[in-house]
Amino acid sequence: MKVIEMERIVKKYYDALEEGKVLGRKCTACGHIEYPPYLACNECGNLDTEWVDLTNVRAHVKQIIPPLQVFPETEWKNQNGGYIPIAVSIDGADAYDTSLVHVDADRYDELHDNLENVIVKPYIVQGEDTKVVAWVLEDYEDSPEELARQAQLAKNADTASDDKDSSQTAGVGAMSEEVSKIAATVIDCAAAGYEVDASSITLATDIREDLSNQSMKMIVMISEIEERLGVTIDIPDAGNLNTLADFTNKVLELKGMSERVAADGAMSAGTSSSSASSTAASSPADDELTKTVIECAAAGYEVDASTITPQTDIREDLSNQSMKMIVMISEIEERLGVTIDIPDAGNLNTIADFVQKVKELQNK
Repeated sequence: MKVIEMERIVKKYYDALEEGKVLGRKCTACGHIEYPPYLACNECGNLDTEWVDLTNVRAHVKQIIPPLQVFPETEWKNQNGGYIPIAVSIDGADAYDTSLVHVDADRYDELHDNLENVIVKPYIVQGEDTKVVAWVLEDYEDSPEELARQAQLAKNADTASDDKDSSQTAGVGAMSEEVSKIAATVIDCAAAGYEVDASSITLATDIREDLSNQSMKMIVMISEIEERLGVTIDIPDAGNLNTLADFTNKVLELKGMSERVAADGAMSAGTSSSSASSTAASSPADDELTKTVIECAAAGYEVDASTITPQTDIREDLSNQSMKMIVMISEIEERLGVTIDIPDAGNLNTIADFVQKVKELQNK
C-alpha cells in the first residue's frame, strides 16, 4: 500500500500570501492546475501534485453576476473600491468563484458585453487579520493612497495579539486527559481565528452564529487546528460543522479515536459529530412551490429538473460552486418575490430547505 505524506497546504498557501505570492498546485501527470490548491488532481485523480507560482498569471472571466441584483452593500465592497462577483478561469484550471475588485458596479454592462476580452490578474488583499486573493482588471495599478492603506492594514495585522494560551479550557468538562487537551486546543484555535478571548467560548459555541459568518476567519481557525493537532480538515467538510464540539469530534475522528464530546463537555463512545440539522420541508413533490424551487435549481445548476427532488442536496448532489447557487437564488427571488440573504442560504442544503425558507419569508 502506498503511503502518502499529506502536506498542510492551507498553511503554506496563506504563508505564501503573506510573502506576496499566489500559489496553486499542478498535477505531475496531466498538468492540470488546482486553484484554489488541492492535494489531488480533480482532472485525472492523480495524487501527486506540486506547487506552482500563479502570482503573475493572467486569466479570463467566464461569468459575471450583476452585483446590485444579488448582493447588498457590503464592507468588502467599501474597503476594496467596489466589486463584482465573477468566475475566473486560469489556463489549465477549472473556473472558480471570486471577486473582481477596484471596479465600480456600474461597469457591469460594459464588462458583460465584452466578456471574451476581459483579462484579469490576481490581487492580494490585506484584511484585518490575514491576506486573501481577489482579482483586478489587467491594467489596474494601485494608487499611492491604496498602497498606503494596504501598508497600514498589514501593520495592524502584524501588531494584533497572537495569544494562544492553551490554559483556557472553558466548557471542556469532564473527559479523558487526551480528549480534554484536544478540545482545549480547538477552543484556542477558534479564539485565534476569530480574535476573541478563549475564556469567552465553549464547546457549545456556534462559530457562525456566536462568532462570525466570515469564512476567512474559519479558514484561519482550521489552519491553526491543522498545524497544532496534525490533521487535515477539508473545507467542504468544515462547512457542515457548526459548534466547537463538532470540530473537536472531527479531529477525534481524523485521529481514529472513538470518543466523542457533546456541547456540554460530556463524552460518549463511537457517536458521530453533530452537524446542522436540516429544516426539511414536508411539501409533496407536486406542490407548486416545490416545483418552482426545483425549476430554479435546474436553471442555476444547468441540469434537468426531472433529476431533482426535494431531498436533493445542492452541494453534494449538484455542485459545490457557489456561483451556481447564487444564480439559483436569483431565479427564486425573481419568480417567488422573496429576498434570501446569502449568509442564510449558506445554511440551507436540500431543495426542501429552500422551500421551507421561501415559505417562512412569504409568511412574514
